[in-house]
Amino acid sequence: MATKHDEHVAWTAQGSVEASKRTYASICEAISRSTELQVVNPEVFLQGSYANNTNTRGDSDVDVVVMMTSTFMPETSRLSGSEKGNFELNRVPGTTSASDFRRMVERALHEYYGSARLQNKNKCITVAKSDGYVAADVVPAMQHRLFTRYSPTGHSNWVEGISITPLQGNRIVNYPKEHISQGQAKNKAANGNYKATVRQVKRLRRKAVSLGLLNPGDAPGYLLECLVSNLPDQLFVNDPSERLTKVMARLSVLSPDTLRSVMWSGDRIHKLFVDDPGQHNEYTTARVINILWDLL
Repeated sequence: MATKHDEHVAWTAQGSVEASKRTYASICEAISRSTELQVVNPEVFLQGSYANNTNTRGDSDVDVVVMMTSTFMPETSRLSGSEKGNFELNRVPGTTSASDFRRMVERALHEYYGSARLQNKNKCITVAKSDGYVAADVVPAMQHRLFTRYSPTGHSNWVEGISITPLQGNRIVNYPKEHISQGQAKNKAANGNYKATVRQVKRLRRKAVSLGLLNPGDAPGYLLECLVSNLPDQLFVNDPSERLTKVMARLSVLSPDTLRSVMWSGDRIHKLFVDDPGQHNEYTTARVINILWDLL
């Protein structure tokens, strides 16, 4: 069952953002009212499809990061031996643990929304949707600093990420602000057509799921966005059908081994099939791509 030009045009549309804006503002208000949280300088920001403007109609929840900035998690893997020594000389122990911070966030949400709307999950606290609002996954995180330079005087360069400590499992490091920045740059380089193309591919996948060709958990939107972000700018032509065809054709010829070797995550820090926290599988992804290509 092939898709049609009218579908390809409709799939470029961004989903509604009004309910997500209200939800984000509500979470910000809940956090701002907590006096104990203000002591640790929290920063609240969006991540995911709403933050990247790649959400489609049917994307039902919004991801909100609450990041503690008074204490950070360092990563020195990119520093030289002497620079690592400089860092250790200037290191100051943190005062608030990740588990303590999560409990602060939980209390703030509980005081604002009440317990009935909250669900404690492994990596986040979900605030249930209500009239005019979507559900929100609130992610407590510590600031993560990937140091790229550290001088003897303590001056440093670093890339900001977030460090998530789940209730179960290992610590997770993401770089949502880098993902947003890279996506903006890609969209500009692709004549404003990159994000619309991501929405097209996500809707194509949704159609494959509705037809029973894919399982609902196959190829999440984040993975599809990362795949599209790696493609050459010249593929993102103005015609929606031609653009979607060019993009899927390019992806369809990539073997699992090639996917693993060339694909970067949206943040351009992780390799998508090597060290991305999502632990994506290149063989499953190649199968999904071929199903989407055949459907197109």
